[in-house]
This record gives sequence, C-alpha cells and structure tokens, in this order.
Amino acid sequence: MTPSHDNTPGQRIDMLDQIRGVALLAIFIVNISGLSRVVMTDPTWLDTSLKTIISIIFEDSARPLFAMMFGLSLVLIYDRMHDKSGNPYPTLIRRLVILFFVGGLHGYFVWAGDILLMYASAGLVLLGCLRLPPRWLLGLACFFWIGYAVGIDLLNGYTSLQMDPEQWMKDALPPNRTYPTGVEYLFIEWSSMINHFGYFFFGMYAYRSSFYSKVLKNRGRKWLFTLGCFLIGILGKTGSYIKIDSPILYHLDDLYAFLVSISIAQALLLIGTSHQRASTGLSMFTAVGKMTFTHYLLQSLIFVSLFRPSGRTFFNGFGVLDPPSYVYALSIGVLVFAIQVLVSPLWLKYFYYGPLEWVWRIGTYMKWVPMVRRNDHRY
Repeated sequence: MTPSHDNTPGQRIDMLDQIRGVALLAIFIVNISGLSRVVMTDPTWLDTSLKTIISIIFEDSARPLFAMMFGLSLVLIYDRMHDKSGNPYPTLIRRLVILFFVGGLHGYFVWAGDILLMYASAGLVLLGCLRLPPRWLLGLACFFWIGYAVGIDLLNGYTSLQMDPEQWMKDALPPNRTYPTGVEYLFIEWSSMINHFGYFFFGMYAYRSSFYSKVLKNRGRKWLFTLGCFLIGILGKTGSYIKIDSPILYHLDDLYAFLVSISIAQALLLIGTSHQRASTGLSMFTAVGKMTFTHYLLQSLIFVSLFRPSGRTFFNGFGVLDPPSYVYALSIGVLVFAIQVLVSPLWLKYFYYGPLEWVWRIGTYMKWVPMVRRNDHRY
C-alpha cells in the first residue's frame, strides 16, 4: 500500500504533535481519578467497567508514551539549535531549568502527579547523551528498561535484595535531621526519573535512527509487530490487574505496560502515514500537541478548582464540588479535552504559540518573541 503523504519535515513534525496530543489525552484520562478524588465506595457497573478498561489500556502506559516523545523532542530541538547557533547547550539548559521550576511549583502546590519536574531533571542528564550514535541510545534504552525497570522488579520480587533508589537517597541524608521542605518530594520524582530513562532513550533512538522513514517500509510486518506487542501487553496487564496467579505475570508490570506504549506509538505512526481519511482523524490532535505545556497545566488547575478535596496545599478544599463518581469525573474530563481540541486551532490561527509556550520561549532564548500573527493568521 502506498502512503498518501510525502515524507517531508513538515509532515513529520505534525505527526509528532499528533502523537504528543494523544499522549496528553492518555495521561489526562489516567489522572482524572486522582485529580477529582473519585469516590469508588459504591460504584455502579459502568464506573467499574470504564475504570477497569482505562486502567488496563492506559495506566502505566501513558507516561512511557509521553516520555518517548519528550526524548525524541529533545534531540529534535538540539539538532535545530545546533544548525542555527552551533552551541545549543546554554539555551537547552535554560529551557529545562524553567521547566524544572514550573514543574516543582505545579507538583508541590497544585497536583502531586506532576511529570514536568521529573522530565526536566531527566533532560538535564540526557543533555550529555544527545550526540550518541543510535546503537548507543538503543543499548541504553534496553539497559534502563529491561535491566533496570524490569530487572529491579524481578530482583525485589524473587530475591532478598530490595532495590529502592528513593530510600537510598533518603539514607544519604544526615541522620536524625528534619528534611527541608520539598526534599522528600524531589526524592520521589528523581526515583521515578531513573525508572523512566529507558523510555526517554527509546524516543531519542527513534529520532536518531530515522524511525519515521523506516515505518513507511514493510508496513504489513510493522502492523503485525504492533498487534503482537499490543496483545501481549494487554494480556499481561489484564492478568496482573485481575491478579491471575501465574509466574509469567509476577513482577513484570513494566514489561507489559511498555509493550502497550510501543504498540500505541507505532500504530499512530502507521495510521498517520496511511490513507488521507485515517490521518485526518489524527489531525485534530495536532494543535493540542503544539500546546501541551499550556493544556497539561490547565487540566490540573481546572480539576483542583472544581473538586473540593483535590489538589495540594493552597488548592486543597478550594473546589466547589464534592468527590464525584468515576463516570461523572470522566465525563467532565472528556468535555475539558474536547474544548481544548476545539479551541487550540482557533488560538493558533491568531497566535504563534500557546500562552505558556510563549513565556517558556522568551525565558529560553532570553529575548522578546512575537506572539500575535499579523498578516499570516489565515491559512
């Protein structure tokens, strides 16, 4: 089957934005339960069914998908800056430091499930790996995924060893001391960061190995591989979720979850580069993907402002609604994301960037950046 699209840089960027938009939706759906403090004491069959389906498909698979996109985007931005300025590191460091502080404020004061601080911390480490060849990136990806994320689960489950980076960090502090405010939160984030390194490296490898171009070849085999990863991952996650007593399920949550992430990412690439009608369905995520920073923070701010027990510190008790049922919270979440999908292209018709993307860009480049489109707002 011949793809209907050309393999152009513009189309590749649109595909990345579309996958990033889908990943944002997946993370949001998973977070809805915690953001609204859903009550499951007396759930209906619909509450239970929807929560089970979403948990099996997206839980522990949404973050790896978004992490791959972060790693890929980091290499892409590095290459673009390198072609223009020759030394992108100072600019990238500023970009990641800003993300670090925004994520810290968001995670500590608004929503405990924040990912921005962890991603920024990982990005500062990954800066030293941006020039590695693809085979090194693939080796590091496999090491951190299979050797670390999956390996530690197996060691903790089948041996007397207890590998806990978060506890190691706490033990490194002077004993009998009170932790400074926020230190424990940082340790949790940094421990999670180490667990995600494999996913970041897979994203970097995908870009460096020109995976986008390769997916256009042997599409039948690619679909079989995608389907195989999805079925194995879903069956493994389902077995773990309903607690089937089987040795092939014990302590392999990270393995099955990431297989689902890989299958979703490749399926989106295959769909987006196939028939025009199929790719049109993904195009609605393009504008959302260009504004993920703004929309991610807006989602948590909306929910902690709506539901009374949600949020942290300042926002705890700030909302106006009692804890909802799962279906009710999910319905509001779908409505919020639908509004974001509708508003994003309208916003980008008159503005170059999302509001927070614009501020982030100014801080990154340390200079004023135009926001409003003048003569090119119609396209």
